[in-house]
Amino acid sequence: MIRRLFAVLLAIVLVILVVGFMLPRQVTVERSVTIDQPAEVIFEVLSDFRHFSQWSPWHEADPDAGYRIEGRPSGVGATLVWSDEAGSGAGRLWIVGMHPNERIDMEMELGDSEVDSYFLVEPDGLAQRVTWGMQVEFGVFDLTGRYIGLMLPSLVGRSYRDGLEQLAEYLDRTPGQVPPVPEDLEIDALPDRDREHP
Repeated sequence: MIRRLFAVLLAIVLVILVVGFMLPRQVTVERSVTIDQPAEVIFEVLSDFRHFSQWSPWHEADPDAGYRIEGRPSGVGATLVWSDEAGSGAGRLWIVGMHPNERIDMEMELGDSEVDSYFLVEPDGLAQRVTWGMQVEFGVFDLTGRYIGLMLPSLVGRSYRDGLEQLAEYLDRTPGQVPPVPEDLEIDALPDRDREHP
């Protein structure tokens, strides 16, 4: 009986290992919406972290989370840091590259993990198609990460879509113009310089 139980458990472990190694090492999650605003307006709001709390899907879900900008508020090197005493954790997001009015590349740090994130702004008729995406690459032997990767589209995708829809609503307040910069965000006076990593 014990030997049979051991054989069953061993078979289950082997199946988990084999399936895990067959799962993709790289996962991409993207969500897009069409926004009827000029590309330069959308790009300026996305590249300036002072606006982030106004449309972020996570800010509405957790308004007590503290947001802080380190150094410059926009452009390459701009860094947004947040913390949550309620227990959902802390994180850091910083801009690593930009193609004006087209693409913003970022890196996001959550605990010990780092993921690549990006915004794309592409013409869609007279409007703009705005995409928020992330790409995660797992190590060869990171089977736990690969299994988590199966859930990322459902875990992250809805937040990304909600955020983009809230971005559209935020921009609709001042059609064709960049909304006024919020004044309730903490900014650390760090050196204003490009940084590969905060």
